Amino acid sequence: MVRSIKIFVSCIGIIMLLAPLPGFAQSNAQQPSLAHFDEDVAVARRLIRQYCAIVQEMAPSASIDAEKQKKAVGFLKEGIDKWAQVQKKYSNNPPSVYARDPQFKARLQDMTNALEDMLRALEAGQARRSLLACGFGCGLCVNMHEENGLNYALDKLFHLRKTAKTAQALLKTGHWDELKAIMPQFLQQRDAVFLAPLPWPDGDKRNTQYQEALKNLSETCDALALSINQNDRVKAAELLSGIVPIINKPYGLAL
Repeated sequence: MVRSIKIFVSCIGIIMLLAPLPGFAQSNAQQPSLAHFDEDVAVARRLIRQYCAIVQEMAPSASIDAEKQKKAVGFLKEGIDKWAQVQKKYSNNPPSVYARDPQFKARLQDMTNALEDMLRALEAGQARRSLLACGFGCGLCVNMHEENGLNYALDKLFHLRKTAKTAQALLKTGHWDELKAIMPQFLQQRDAVFLAPLPWPDGDKRNTQYQEALKNLSETCDALALSINQNDRVKAAELLSGIVPIINKPYGLAL
């Protein structure tokens, strides 16, 4: 009889050990997916991108266009609201890929700070300063992805666009040899875009549009590299003057 009781108690103990704790099971079930996190972030970033496009037009001017300013502020405030929802939802409950990142919560706050800087500068009529804060904010997102082992086409396009802008500046300031020197890096960054996974699920028509935009981008990059290698400064200037919108096309389709 005593032996039977011991066996029964042992069986109960094993069952309790094998059964998941309610809190643990609930925690696992509630952990958000990376796809949901990325889409929530993208909702905010799409609004911020609309603000950024307007501010890019305003930044070169010494005066402020009140109508454009008002429109950009509207997009930015919407983006800030959406980002606040991201921060509230994920700060203490990140997707598994970010679970080991001790800086994850701080990264979300850093983006909030950058957004506040963008808005403060824009409302003060400082479009260029607002745009610089926007570039910093985009870089924060890229760092968050890359420092957690994520490979996104959007981030590769960010690096390519940055180098393209450097190339534009080098041409304007007459640093032809330095412009030549960054072409290998530029082409490698172009290749990295092509090697990154497509931004949308298989069968999504947006992938087709994205790939078409990449073909145009690749042809432009090849033509630019060739013109620089042949010391054709006129052709290089022509291609560089229009390359950022060509990069922005797949960038917008990937977001």
